[in-house]
Amino acid sequence: MKNIEVYMGNIAVTKVEDNLVASGIGSCLVITLYDPKHKIGALAHTMLYARRLSFEVRSSKDERRKTNPESPDTKYADTAIDEMLKRIETLGAKRENIEAKLIGGANMFSAFESDFGKENVSRAKEKLKKEGIVIVGECVGGSQGRSVEFSVTTGIVTVKTKF
Repeated sequence: MKNIEVYMGNIAVTKVEDNLVASGIGSCLVITLYDPKHKIGALAHTMLYARRLSFEVRSSKDERRKTNPESPDTKYADTAIDEMLKRIETLGAKRENIEAKLIGGANMFSAFESDFGKENVSRAKEKLKKEGIVIVGECVGGSQGRSVEFSVTTGIVTVKTKF
């Protein structure tokens, strides 16, 4: 058994006896998906709730490039959920068995008008409901950072609070 660190903007999927871990979670949202019958799990460490509908254009020394709108950009909760579902179903998970847990979404930037964390949680819940995925646990909101360890063997998600 090993720990697989899932960094900001990434996802990991496994059906072996590994732990998926993420740390430094503030306004970001960690989403876990788990099929307890087949012991297949996924973890996403998302930053924002949705990808812009248009191309992103970046400029560097008069050079412009466009990102591919078709590639799954897993720093966004909506595309991360789609990609996680695709990957765990490929490994044998069944949609009717999959359950979700949400961690994070803290208000780390109280000086801003918008509460990014709260918006991340709200939109992820909408997306999961649309996909027919039941949320069985959450540790969201507040103003404290968190770390997460998800045991794919047991389905247990352990959350440590940082303050």
